[in-house]
Parts: sequence; structure tokens; C-alpha cells
Amino acid sequence: MSKQYYILLFIIAGFIGACDDDSKTAEDFKEYEGPTMEATNTEILYSDSAQVRIKLQAQRQLQYGNGDMNFPEGIYIEFFDENGVKSTSIEANQGYYSQEENKYTATGEVVVKNLETGEKLETELLHWEKDKHSINTDRYVEIESDGELLMGEGLEAKEDFSSYEILKPTGVFSLE
Repeated sequence: MSKQYYILLFIIAGFIGACDDDSKTAEDFKEYEGPTMEATNTEILYSDSAQVRIKLQAQRQLQYGNGDMNFPEGIYIEFFDENGVKSTSIEANQGYYSQEENKYTATGEVVVKNLETGEKLETELLHWEKDKHSINTDRYVEIESDGELLMGEGLEAKEDFSSYEILKPTGVFSLE
């Protein structure tokens, strides 16, 4: 047998080996929808006139291609007044930021504290709308204020929790 015969046989074997039943269609290739970036121990600062107004901290941050962020291990947000003094905090088990809505959502055990008045809000879901400088929820809320416990469904408040309205109040109890 000649050398050319072996080369031809090798080429044919290559073609046969390349043809298999595992050919992929366009439907088999799905666009990746997971996070494009992951960071640990993150801190995001928002400032106004070169002064920090908001500090957001998270142990783990997942960033997606569309600008959304997920904080699966908790989120802690501090708000500062015009003098740079911490006035309010929000803490939650998980957090999510929607780039399209420019809105943060805190879930799990959500606690908001007004450090000036001592008032404390507890709920399981809270939205912070950064552009509107407001927080809100449609869920059950409890607010501890001046020795009283206020309860109800739904809440609208300023982001610094300096004023608020319970949309459907259900009761007021003295804590003494």
C-alpha cells in the first residue's frame, strides 16, 4: 500500500469522526443570565456636594449585566444628615437593587432605626426608592415609638424615617 492510500484513509477517518449526533442548535446555546461580578465586604457610598449621605455595606454583592445587584447575605444602609451625623439605619437579611427602577428592596428580618428619635420599624419587606428619598412596604409593620407599639399593614415614610404613615393601622399597645 502506498503512502497516498494511508493519507486518504486518515482524511476519511477524520471526516467520519467529526460527524456525530451531538450537533447543537441555536436553542441549545442560552445566554448567560448569572452574575457578571461578585464582590465580598463591599461598601457603596452616595454623596451630595462632596459629603457622604448614604453608606451601604454588604458581605457579598452579585452584580448582573443589566446593572441589578443582589446582596444574598444581608445589607446594611446608613443615612447621614447634612452635618454628616448618622441619623438612620436599615438592616436586612437580603437585599436587591433594580437598576431600571432605581430601587432597593430589603427582605427577611428588616429593621429600620431612627437614631435621633429612637423609633424602630420591623417588617419583612421594605423598598427604598433613592430618587424619591422614601421607604415603603405593603406588608405588616411594627413600630416601637415612645413606649408604644404601633402595628398595621403598609407604610410610607421618608428615607430617614423622620416621618411616616401606617396605611392600615391595626392597633397601638403600651409597652409598659
